[in-house]
Amino acid sequence: MAKTKINLVWLKRDLRLEDHAPLAAAAEAGLPTLIFYTFEPSQLQEAHQDARHARFIVQSLTDLAQQLEQHAIQLLVFWSEIQPLLQQLREDFTLVTLFSHQETGLAASFARDQQLALWCRQQGVDWQELAQHPVQRGPQGRQQWRRQAKAFWGAPQASVNWASWSPLRLGPEHQAWSLKCQRLPRAWLTPVADQQMGGSQRAQAHLRHFLNEELPFYRQHIGSSNQERRSTSRLSAYLAYGNLSVRQVIQQLTAQAPSRPQSRFYTRLAWQGHFMQKFESDWRIEQEALNPAVGALWQARQAELDPSEQDRRWQAWSTGQTGFPLVDAGMRALIQTGFVSFRLRALLVSFACHHLELDWRAVALHLARLFLDFEPGIHYPQIQMQVGLTGFNTLRIYNPVEQPRHKEAQAAFIQRWVPELSPLPWPLLHQPWQLTPLEKQFYPKLDYPEPIIDSQASGRAARERLWSWQRSAPVQVWVPRLLATQVEAPSRLRASR
Repeated sequence: MAKTKINLVWLKRDLRLEDHAPLAAAAEAGLPTLIFYTFEPSQLQEAHQDARHARFIVQSLTDLAQQLEQHAIQLLVFWSEIQPLLQQLREDFTLVTLFSHQETGLAASFARDQQLALWCRQQGVDWQELAQHPVQRGPQGRQQWRRQAKAFWGAPQASVNWASWSPLRLGPEHQAWSLKCQRLPRAWLTPVADQQMGGSQRAQAHLRHFLNEELPFYRQHIGSSNQERRSTSRLSAYLAYGNLSVRQVIQQLTAQAPSRPQSRFYTRLAWQGHFMQKFESDWRIEQEALNPAVGALWQARQAELDPSEQDRRWQAWSTGQTGFPLVDAGMRALIQTGFVSFRLRALLVSFACHHLELDWRAVALHLARLFLDFEPGIHYPQIQMQVGLTGFNTLRIYNPVEQPRHKEAQAAFIQRWVPELSPLPWPLLHQPWQLTPLEKQFYPKLDYPEPIIDSQASGRAARERLWSWQRSAPVQVWVPRLLATQVEAPSRLRASR
């Protein structure tokens, strides 16, 4: 008896039904189709992963399953590596096409995809990877990026014709049923009060609220620590896991009346695609400095440092106990909520790598685990720029004390996340070590560490060290060839109706 021919839609970082090219293509193909997500043990064990990411995915899948039920369509969630799962499905069906979105991921997922592509060719399965970002694979993606990106964002959204959908229902009689998720870790199922919850319906509601209520304040409050609801869109996690597509956001944004906040937000969205293209075009930056000569200088400097002192500094920075209130507030907020503003992210990286001289790879991994909105294609290009690993970007060495903008708002942020300092008047919240002996008598229970370093001395040393590296001949030799392969910046992209 001939096996039933079927198609598959493999969900990854695209947990939505709208503007979903694989779902649209599967509906058009007409064969019985199974929609599935699989928790792959090898990917879950990858060093960048944290329970907060899995929790957001579970929330997104729950929301997605409820929406699919309205179309009488089953969403199956497996616990299996992708290749054994497909092999089990082949026991009962003839696999014709595997639809998925193209992924700009980490080295671990790239290696997985390479192995799967080989298996699909050997088994005669047509794996169609469709774009959800304006990212082109290979060196050709570096050229004419602006033009390609704007055309992609302006194209019609992929619409699924559910009336023509041919559902496939999998049951216990099928081989792959044994790989179905039976139980998930409890931590993945319990919401955390301060962490954003996943789901495309929540994402759509949040987008509408932002565009209608918060967008006018976007430009005014950007960079403020304590105005997070208005200084950022808080859409980044929804975009990272595909609860929304960037095209959906851009098209809803540009449907509004033109304004300066609209233009500023559009540019930020364009930078997202720009950085993802940079990472796709040079994925080695997950492990290596973009400029090899800078990487060699970093390694040589790391070898000179006292390991025990570096361990002490790491423990203080990673737990928010450095003695610098804004740095510690940022780290504690990130640990609890999974989110801080872009300016605070830059401060955390600069303080760790420039002032404390911690290994940038360890810093990148720690922050990746904490960022609820971790997106590899954005994370690593940003780390490379902030740390100064390119040899040509402007070096930004943040002063952990003198952050001049929004001092009062930052004081409120510090009071919330470093509550042991809350009794202090706000000018002293930024520099509690300036308390005089007499003033200390008024705060006998003040329990906060002394600064782990002299930030003026460490900042001065960092500037001298990093600028000398950047001007050195070995580093500058690499700059022309690196610039020649850079993706076009989106600086001239503008929102248009």
